[in-house]
Amino acid sequence: MNFSFFLYRRLSHWITCEFNVSSQSRISLKNKYEVASFNDVFCHPFYWQVFQWIQKPPKLVVDCGAHCGHFSILSDICIRSKFETSDTRYILIEPNPYLIPIIQKNLKNAGIQDRIFLNQALLGQKTGYGTLWINPKNFLATGIHQAVNTKPHKISYLDLSEIIEDEQSIDLMKIDIEGGEFDFVPAQIEIFKRTNLVFMELHKASEDQHLLLFDQMKLAGLYAVTPAIECHGQKLLIFQRQ
Repeated sequence: MNFSFFLYRRLSHWITCEFNVSSQSRISLKNKYEVASFNDVFCHPFYWQVFQWIQKPPKLVVDCGAHCGHFSILSDICIRSKFETSDTRYILIEPNPYLIPIIQKNLKNAGIQDRIFLNQALLGQKTGYGTLWINPKNFLATGIHQAVNTKPHKISYLDLSEIIEDEQSIDLMKIDIEGGEFDFVPAQIEIFKRTNLVFMELHKASEDQHLLLFDQMKLAGLYAVTPAIECHGQKLLIFQRQ
């Protein structure tokens, strides 16, 4: 299985796999980045828990670190399956400029392109610029810290409150921002006070940083409701408003 996955990632540019994941959604995997993203989102049980945890049709989903857009597609599948229809709006934030056309293509194939707002930006501080380190041979191997074979890109930070209406609640938020969560949560705590459910990939850091983030989430009224799942060295967690 591992060899097959490795081989398809290498051949996907020439031999595209395309299939229907629902009656409305079609997904094509045309490069190794999409294969890896699909594997992380659709082939792991963590994100399918969206079906379990949403109790009413969400009005707004915010996808922080959208990568290839697969989480938003999966969420819409879960919403339609549970409530028979979906008019959910999606805000997607992805700092990597090379992934933007891939996201647009995937959302169009999934039939939800008219319900999305896509913003190319970093999440963390409210203002200013940060450095995103991108591996030109693997667009998913990006982060806010320098790594082997990465090149720096200057990216502006986004203040989420500028694109989310005052008092509007966020029904579901996904956070996978490569360690930026430790700056994002305290810097934009008011946004989290209006968020009801969070699926978070918590990256490696000191125990003090992890404890501080949990304290900040509690300050926003959000509490971990499932044990952490270890995946690729990170912790997958679900926080819900109590």
